[in-house]
Amino acid sequence: GCFDEFNRISVEVLSVVAVQVKTIQDAIRAKKTRFNFLGEEISLNPMVGIFITMNPGYAGRTELPENIKALFRPCAMVVPDYGQICEIMLVSEGFLDAKLLARKFITLYTLNRDLLSKQDHYDWGLRAIKSVLVVAGSLKRADPDRKEDEVLMRALRDFNIPKIVNEDLPVFMGLIFDLFPGLNVPRKRDPEFEKTIRESMMELKLQAEDSFVLKVVQLQELLDVRHSVFVLGGAATGKSCVLKSLFKTYQLQGKKPVWSDMNPKAVTNHELYGYINLATREWVDGLFSSIMRDVANLPNDNPKWLVMDGDIDTMWIESLNTVMDDNKVLTLASNERIALKPSMRMLFEIANLTYASPATVSRAGILFVNPTDLGWNPFVTSWIEKLESPGQRANLMMLFERYVPPCLEAMRTRFRTITPITEFSMVNTLCHLLKLLLTPENTPEGCSKEDYELYFAWAAVWAFGGALFKDQLVDWRDEFSKWWVTEFKTVKFPTGGLLFDYYIRPMDKKFVPWNEMLPEFNYDPELPLQSQLVPTSETMRLRYWMDLLVEASIPVLLVGAPGTGKTALIWDKLKSLGENWVVSNTSFNNYTIHHTIQAVLEAPLEKKAGKNYGPPGNKRLIYFVDDLNMPAKEEYGAQPPIELL
Repeated sequence: GCFDEFNRISVEVLSVVAVQVKTIQDAIRAKKTRFNFLGEEISLNPMVGIFITMNPGYAGRTELPENIKALFRPCAMVVPDYGQICEIMLVSEGFLDAKLLARKFITLYTLNRDLLSKQDHYDWGLRAIKSVLVVAGSLKRADPDRKEDEVLMRALRDFNIPKIVNEDLPVFMGLIFDLFPGLNVPRKRDPEFEKTIRESMMELKLQAEDSFVLKVVQLQELLDVRHSVFVLGGAATGKSCVLKSLFKTYQLQGKKPVWSDMNPKAVTNHELYGYINLATREWVDGLFSSIMRDVANLPNDNPKWLVMDGDIDTMWIESLNTVMDDNKVLTLASNERIALKPSMRMLFEIANLTYASPATVSRAGILFVNPTDLGWNPFVTSWIEKLESPGQRANLMMLFERYVPPCLEAMRTRFRTITPITEFSMVNTLCHLLKLLLTPENTPEGCSKEDYELYFAWAAVWAFGGALFKDQLVDWRDEFSKWWVTEFKTVKFPTGGLLFDYYIRPMDKKFVPWNEMLPEFNYDPELPLQSQLVPTSETMRLRYWMDLLVEASIPVLLVGAPGTGKTALIWDKLKSLGENWVVSNTSFNNYTIHHTIQAVLEAPLEKKAGKNYGPPGNKRLIYFVDDLNMPAKEEYGAQPPIELL
């Protein structure tokens, strides 16, 4: 028997295995026909042999204990001659000029390894070579009259560009043009397919940008040759939209695709793959194994996707190694094996591959979504298209282009926020605030351009400057106010104080201090003093935005040092809510695990139609989570309760 990835078993189990192997070897030496194996009498076939394979020195792997090393004869594997493998495969794919092409191929991959930046998701090993050769073969058969070097160049270029980061692209293209001088073959395009993609984007109310359509095409090309694909990129770079667009395209083509997704970090490893309950010796099925079994049992040949949306760590991803390589089988601890059908695909939506071993990276195709591929513009265009008022649509695009680029540039280079915020998040906040401010009362249909700009400037000040803070040296809000006044001169803020000290009085559209809004404070001698909140201009402005955001069902996150009154402010708001609101309150601490938070989330809900749950009656529900960042980090840096949220 062959035992693959042997050293992923924990040391405690390995020493037991050593005893079992020794029993078998002793029986063979004594030439027995029957022998005692762990208290059972079984018959022995003297031809039995045990082979193990292992990768030494990876994360998530153990060292073999001495008592098991003594029972096996080690055999070191040498890196094979890629050149010969490449040449043989080219010949078998039908290339005549294989010797020269193989040399060019290997030279390119060697230079890539040496000259490109060291990214976690780059892999220039044997699996990568093999998948490109398969692509080259299919391109050759599809276009038999084209010259062989052109076919290979097209395969090398179009199959590697999806995973290359922007900084490395000029180097990579330079290498290709040096190895294939004077050749410039156009991409192999399928106009019908691209047209369907654009239609699916229109239905999803997305912008059909060329760079984005190309990403969807590249994803389809990867899915044609690899059965597992990593869609890689930072937060809000459009990974989910790439997947949704391709999924929608399948639907428009008349296929009936299936999509089931999960976050592997929101549960433990045991709950993902199933485990044997030690108390009752019963098998408890896992989340991923049950979903995979259900999808595998679907009868038709339509595309079926298993989407894993969550950070990678060595524990859960290494267990999928046999699914991701050519075995295509998930082996569970209960001896069950679930096969990955030809129509099934594994998709991983992740931010980075910091904790993935080289064995993992080489097993999957990689689509890298650069932050610059999309930018904030398409998002804003889609948002503006959804607005109902023609006056808003006409004026807002112009204001976005005037205000947003300088603000983003300044936030990137000049100011510090209390917690890292992506550019997309700031633009998203701006859109939310605009939606709340541009009401028919504030900007009636047909009002002047100046009114729109007034509210836009106020929303932009809070969207970009709302998270600025005061550290020991600099008050960043003060710096931001000075910068804003010199940069944008059309909307006049009052002099003195900060931009954040004023609000727009709806009656005469003028900036006035928040103090004007302050209600009278009535001291109630019955209540203890610490449970009464005295309104100030600070609490007033936070309360103003909080009222608007909560009413529109937009989540609010207050970030600040301890003792700045975050909890008091929120409780004051929650107490003032009417009868038709339910509040569920929970505090995170170092020992919070995902089970506790799940119980808290489920407690106030009742079952509605189908799979839907909701608060009782027609009420609206608010979850208040205190100390969000407190749960302990596990060894790979994730916090499962937050992953669950």
